[in-house]
Amino acid sequence: MESLVIYFVLLLAIAFGWVLGRLTAGNKKVQILETKDIFQDYFVGLNYLLNDEPDEAIDTFIKALEINSETFETHLALGALLRRRGKVDKAIKVHQTLLARPGLERNISDSTRLQLAVDYIYAGLLDRAEGLLNDILTEDSPAKWDALRHLITIYQTEKEWEKAIECSTILLRNSSYKKETELRSAAAHYCCESAEQFLKEKQKNKAREQIKRALIFDKNNVRASLFFAQIEQLDGNFKSAIKHLTKVRTNNPEFVCQVLEPLAECYEQLQNMSEYERLLSTSLPDETDVSVVLALSELVKNRAGNEAAIEFLNNYLTKKPSLTGLVELLRLQIPKADAEVGNNLSLLQETVDQVLRKKPAYQCNHCGYESRNLYWLCPSCKKWDKIKPIMEVGSF
Repeated sequence: MESLVIYFVLLLAIAFGWVLGRLTAGNKKVQILETKDIFQDYFVGLNYLLNDEPDEAIDTFIKALEINSETFETHLALGALLRRRGKVDKAIKVHQTLLARPGLERNISDSTRLQLAVDYIYAGLLDRAEGLLNDILTEDSPAKWDALRHLITIYQTEKEWEKAIECSTILLRNSSYKKETELRSAAAHYCCESAEQFLKEKQKNKAREQIKRALIFDKNNVRASLFFAQIEQLDGNFKSAIKHLTKVRTNNPEFVCQVLEPLAECYEQLQNMSEYERLLSTSLPDETDVSVVLALSELVKNRAGNEAAIEFLNNYLTKKPSLTGLVELLRLQIPKADAEVGNNLSLLQETVDQVLRKKPAYQCNHCGYESRNLYWLCPSCKKWDKIKPIMEVGSF
């Protein structure tokens, strides 16, 4: 069915191109000769189609479609259609055929090279695509902005983060792109990726510089702030780490679950767990993430014992029922129960826990992809910063 759609569009494109060509033709004798040629190509292509030779049919129809300033958009649309239908080799041929024509206007040449670069990207021929796009950049063509976007795609795929950052920086200098939040967010993540590489190579100072660059691109970037806090912790700058972590909690409360463990570690190093408990307690009435409640429960248990933690959780669960909270409450109740009741509580705890482990913890708010793990780049839609924690707001 898809092939039939392509062939139908090809036939329409031929007819459209021919009519436009005729409207602009001035020599009647040439017009008659060209009409014979196009109909001959049409019937040859149709014969290939009837004999179940679709590739030859497409080649013939492409040849028949006249190229001029009125029909080049038809060629580009045809190539894009073939690419979307998985006929990337045919799309490449369409665009290469168009480029091979002498005397192409600059805008036609630029648009065709951009489309051919996209063909190469789809085909995995990234070196060829990069070469075409860099040619456009060196010519300082108006198409360079689109070329930069495609180059960013290539460098992201090849994990050439510095090149991706350079292209993003040039784009963001253009007033048309300066406030594009997705571009800024992506650039911040490229810096974070680069920082991770430097940290693996034990180059902590270079990693820190990259994180600073990330926060220039996107001052509220969660990953960059978490990374900055991690580096500060490694250097023993616990107060500075706390500053970056509380910034995440304030500006991006849905990521509070990512902040709690490093926050606790910092306050423990500063021997000030009471301040940590106070920090969590102040927001408890409005808290929407049960992970804060669990952290507080652990603090209460360490400070005042199991009974105090049980009472704390009972009070919370009465107001905001939560399966995760229930599992923790059962865990605290089991040691104080007799053998038979303890066994039943253990079975209940394990059952609920297994149910929770099967539930996704994160979801992409762009495509709906769900996962147990946090990804900064969605594996499904390839968008940065779209995956968020699924917050358990307290209901059975």
